[in-house]
Amino acid sequence: MAYQALYRQWRPRDFSQMVGQEAIVETLRHQVQTGRIAHAYLFCGSRGTGKTSAAKILARAVNCMHPQDGNPCGKCETCQRMQAEDYMDILEFDAASNSSVEDARELLERVSFPPQFGAYKVYIIDEVHMLSNSAFNALLKTLEEPPEYLVFILATTEPYKLPATILSRCQRFDFGRIPAAQIQGRLREAVLGARGEASDGALMTIARAAEGGMRDALSILDMCLGYGRKIDEKLVRDVLGTSDRAFLFRFSSALRSENAAELIRLVDELMSRGKDPLVFSRDVSSHLRTLILAKCCGESIAETLDLTAEDAAEYIRESESFTTSRMMDMLDLFMHLETELRYSGSPRIALENTSLKCCLRTKETDTLALNDRIAELEAEIKLLEDRVKNIPAQGPLQEKEQTESGKTAASSPAAASRKPREKSTAVKKPESMTPLGRSTDEVWKEALKILQKTEPSIHGMFLMGLFAGSDGKEYRWKANPGFEIIASSLNSGERKPKIEEALTAASGTECTFTALDASQDQQKVEEASDEKYLEELYDTFGHEPVDVVDEIPQK
Repeated sequence: MAYQALYRQWRPRDFSQMVGQEAIVETLRHQVQTGRIAHAYLFCGSRGTGKTSAAKILARAVNCMHPQDGNPCGKCETCQRMQAEDYMDILEFDAASNSSVEDARELLERVSFPPQFGAYKVYIIDEVHMLSNSAFNALLKTLEEPPEYLVFILATTEPYKLPATILSRCQRFDFGRIPAAQIQGRLREAVLGARGEASDGALMTIARAAEGGMRDALSILDMCLGYGRKIDEKLVRDVLGTSDRAFLFRFSSALRSENAAELIRLVDELMSRGKDPLVFSRDVSSHLRTLILAKCCGESIAETLDLTAEDAAEYIRESESFTTSRMMDMLDLFMHLETELRYSGSPRIALENTSLKCCLRTKETDTLALNDRIAELEAEIKLLEDRVKNIPAQGPLQEKEQTESGKTAASSPAAASRKPREKSTAVKKPESMTPLGRSTDEVWKEALKILQKTEPSIHGMFLMGLFAGSDGKEYRWKANPGFEIIASSLNSGERKPKIEEALTAASGTECTFTALDASQDQQKVEEASDEKYLEELYDTFGHEPVDVVDEIPQK
């Protein structure tokens, strides 16, 4: 006997054997049980989701002499004839190869003849959207006023191509994609039936590659069984021509670090293994999509994509080193690459070019790239904060700056000339206290403690600079050289109001905040120095005009 493909061997014989589509199955079974059979059905959905199988089961169920719970019994004479495909009351019509109006008219000529054996005459029209407009017009009258014994079951993958007049006369059922876990269970039954062995990982790889289609999954399994009775993930990847997850993680790691040399080496390794660049570009697109979902959904990605807890944790860990905007940009580039590779004469060059574009994306000078770069720096700062959060506030860098500042002040001629006057005449003003009885330094430290609990990312940014003083109302902070971008980040967006809120809570009065970079801080210091010098002059000579008289010593 000739070999029969797995998808034909495992085609459902009744509604109970159908995988997925529970709501549709329950509705059709109830209609059979109650005898509320519609004259026209429309089954919509992607390939391999069970449209044709459901149509054949429904056709057998409405003609079965002894249906059981809405299913054909499979034992009566009518069921035996239908299973042997020796039944003239069920007619299958392929609209893809018979789309003309003449074909439709020939089909409708048989409508006037009643069923010979069963209660209904059933027409199953597959790919009905391929019919021409004239054929639809010829079919319309019969759909509008059919004989009581006639049932039409229309199946299509593109329902939007059907005229509204046809859609309005049918009961529509939309077949969704079958979940990968349910496909995996069905594949396990097929493997056992074929006396083979397969790992769970291999079956899940097949289920994901089928993209919700049971027929595609069984066809892939059939090819794998052709290689041998033991199926593992490596064999499935070789049959599909796809890359393993470890290689994809290495590729995305090279994209993250913008390592162009490593990317070229990985593409060369891919080509030397005989992989198809088009298939690989789809794998990368799928990998980036998973990383984006991991970034957005967190731990719930395991349920969304049918991943194990270990795989979900690995994707989440990898996604933390990317920004969402950068991953979306890379996904756009690789999706465009899929279209380009269909017409490219040099697929390797196209793949290398797209990979380098992704690698150099953040070096562009547009606004989106700059924002993306800022976000990456903020992520690095947060990691640095986790490492140094236990370091005391008076760090080595501050001590060094204070020492150098003291040496500079001591060596300055102007400071030397003013030093005696400062010692004898300058009056040190007591530091102003806030309503809560704290000095400005104490307010700043208390605000940092508040931010460390509520906004750890902002607290980590403050570690990259110094407290620059306060007049009791405005609090200033100076960024260390090389971290000027942090000052800009703290002065804009939602961070500044949060800092001012913490300062207000610590001081008991409304406060403002300003972050300074190196150049701005120097200007503030010079202005403060001039004002202090004037105050010293006023303390020495007073605010009244002073006449300077040159006296000539008398001999």
